[in-house]
Amino acid sequence: MQVGDLIVDRDGQLGIVLTEPRLSADCEPGGEAYCEEYYIIEVQFATWIEPVATDEVELINELSSR
Repeated sequence: MQVGDLIVDRDGQLGIVLTEPRLSADCEPGGEAYCEEYYIIEVQFATWIEPVATDEVELINELSSR
């Protein structure tokens, strides 16, 4: 996923990816999910911005480079 891609979450909400995927802080030493690996993106939904795990959304349309 890249910045500008259109996604849909598990609740059917459409959003636009605002950040590149980054390893969740929970996956770092001392975190609740240490030894696991999942990535977080910031998503702009209709009226709010929310951090979401990449495995909880589906890519609808990639932003084409210009």
